[in-house]
Amino acid sequence: MAEQRRALALAAALALALAATGPGAAQEAPFAAPEEPVALVADRVSYDDATGLLVAEGSVEVLYRGIILRAPRIVYDERNDKVSAEGPIVLVDPDTGVLLADRAALTPDLANGLIEGARLLIADQLQIAAVEAQRRDGRFVTLDRVIASSCTVCPGNPTPTWAIRARRVTEDELAQRIYFDNARLEVLGVPVAWLPWLSIPDPRAERASGFLAPIFLNSQIYGAAIKTPYYYVLGPSSDMTITPFVTSQGGFLAEGEYRRRFTRGGIDVGGVLALDDGLEDDIGGDSTRWFLYGNGDYDLGRGFVFDFDASIVSDDVFLKQFDYSDADLLTSTAKITRTRAKDYLRLEGIGFQSLLENEDKRTVPAVLPDLVYRRTLEETLAGGRLAYDVALLGMTRELGQSMVRGTGAIDWRADWTLAMGLRAHATASAALDSYRVWSDADDTNQTTYDGDPLGRATPLAAVELRWPWVRRGASGVDQVIEPIAQVVWSDSLGDTDVPNEDSELPEFSYSNLFALNRFPGRDRLETGLRANLGVQYTRTDPTGWNLGATLGRVLRADDLDQFPTGTGLDGRWSDWVGLLSVGFDWGLSLSNRMLVQSDLDFTRNEFAVQYDGERGRLGASYTYLAEDDSNPFLGPQPETSELALAARYRVHPNWEVRGNWRFDAASGSNVRAGAGITYGNECAEIDLSVSRRYTSSDNLPPATTIGFGVRLAGLGASGSAEWPPRACVGVALR
Repeated sequence: MAEQRRALALAAALALALAATGPGAAQEAPFAAPEEPVALVADRVSYDDATGLLVAEGSVEVLYRGIILRAPRIVYDERNDKVSAEGPIVLVDPDTGVLLADRAALTPDLANGLIEGARLLIADQLQIAAVEAQRRDGRFVTLDRVIASSCTVCPGNPTPTWAIRARRVTEDELAQRIYFDNARLEVLGVPVAWLPWLSIPDPRAERASGFLAPIFLNSQIYGAAIKTPYYYVLGPSSDMTITPFVTSQGGFLAEGEYRRRFTRGGIDVGGVLALDDGLEDDIGGDSTRWFLYGNGDYDLGRGFVFDFDASIVSDDVFLKQFDYSDADLLTSTAKITRTRAKDYLRLEGIGFQSLLENEDKRTVPAVLPDLVYRRTLEETLAGGRLAYDVALLGMTRELGQSMVRGTGAIDWRADWTLAMGLRAHATASAALDSYRVWSDADDTNQTTYDGDPLGRATPLAAVELRWPWVRRGASGVDQVIEPIAQVVWSDSLGDTDVPNEDSELPEFSYSNLFALNRFPGRDRLETGLRANLGVQYTRTDPTGWNLGATLGRVLRADDLDQFPTGTGLDGRWSDWVGLLSVGFDWGLSLSNRMLVQSDLDFTRNEFAVQYDGERGRLGASYTYLAEDDSNPFLGPQPETSELALAARYRVHPNWEVRGNWRFDAASGSNVRAGAGITYGNECAEIDLSVSRRYTSSDNLPPATTIGFGVRLAGLGASGSAEWPPRACVGVALR
């Protein structure tokens, strides 16, 4: 029994020793009888009292603490206090990975040891092969004459996609980092970089500080450039990334992002600071150029949630010049919301920054407050539900008109199912709006409002009838035809000539055919007696495709001249609005949205194709807008005819191509185009892209940008399941 206990203790000690010698957390396990069960299988176990040698040999296999150790022979020298094993040694540890070795000799306290012919697989990613490995001080593992890679190695072509060869590699188990000394990076066996010193995080480390893969760029505006991100762990719930951005024209920008997570929320804030933009045209003058952004959310308790999304930039073209964004308007919001079964509350502030070069920034409004509260009452009235709304909106400008609007409304809604499946819906509401308007003293176009409060009342009543006709064919085809008729009456009483801040651009489409108010806001309300008439059709086929269609228009008792001609809503009879869509289960969908006049001339047409398949994606659209000189806010608008295309296709399991293109057919000119190609496998992703912006402004000429990026799994990045591993003829050595 003593011999058996010694053998079990030996097996447990050696298994832990080898596991600790490979990259992993340090172990403290003195050579003693283990407290946890040990399974030892060997052909022979013997102990020699004269020499003090305990030997287990012949297909030895040990299972201890989830670790599996296999070796032909294990020896414990009791007098010299050494544990050794003769190879081939195979150690499988779910925490540290897989270790293969020719020979191992360690002290039972696991602090020191030597392994010959070590080959490691860490976290199923990084493979390291060394002539020998030595463990010292219970913390450091040193490997001599090393080759490391996270790529599949094929028997017929053993050269991996990438590898690092180094004279020596040291792993610090406590710091969870791996240090390479006098290393060189090889791609397909060809040396591409000499690295006198390199440090990477242990692949099993969840988060570790260090440099990320660089990004290479080339632009006609700022020249050749490189970004070298550095990721820094600040704590268990916070980190940051600092990215120097250096250009060949002498530009130096610093990008930064800080992330913090709380128990009840989190924030992400960042920005860009151009210490020197390196450009000949001094857009920013003597001032420093920059861009700041941030977003986050926080649970305030009792159902209240606070969230914000803000951004601001130093000048109009900074984002476009350095390929951050093509936006013409930055919108910043901060709001508190609460949503419950019977009520909803939102309190929001909104800020805008226009990036249009010819717009006076002092006339851009800020919105504060934007308050909305709605509650549905428990009581019913005539079978319907009562609800009320309270709203408050404030808009201020540095130069121009400012105003405050308060709204109170109550509404009643009810639904019934009548004979023969006829569905009926009724709505009645009344709203009161109060305005206070003023202008800045420096505004040369001061408002006509004298500053006195304005009041407006809006009663509304609507009845809607829907009659769905359903048919199921013998083959399982379902068809539904649903005629819809909606009669609406509303009026504005009191001060009807109020400021218009949120209803300047009304649109008519299939989505608001049955809306009670087709203005986008409250400053303008649709009035008069009208009928919204339409029909919807759907067809669902069990063979895997469906068809949908909507067609309708608006009939008014009187033409009140509320809408501009170009909207399609003017006159007693509106234009026809429609939608036609077809979808297939295998990923293809087509849709066409249209606005057609009575003489069948198109006012607006939007056609779109979407495909999402196993090997590729496609999105294509054509947009047509007729010439419109009736809009009082935008002024005359030329005809718009634009094509857009975005596609990506996996031409090979490891190769993907993509492209995008926007073309202005009305002027016969390109707007933007881009293309890219990506190669990826289990250990690397290489991406090359090119984009061209054809539009120009006074400060921003057309430009082409080229981007190049490399990501190596195991060197600060994880492998991607999106890409299949390298294909081998035969069995992969993985």
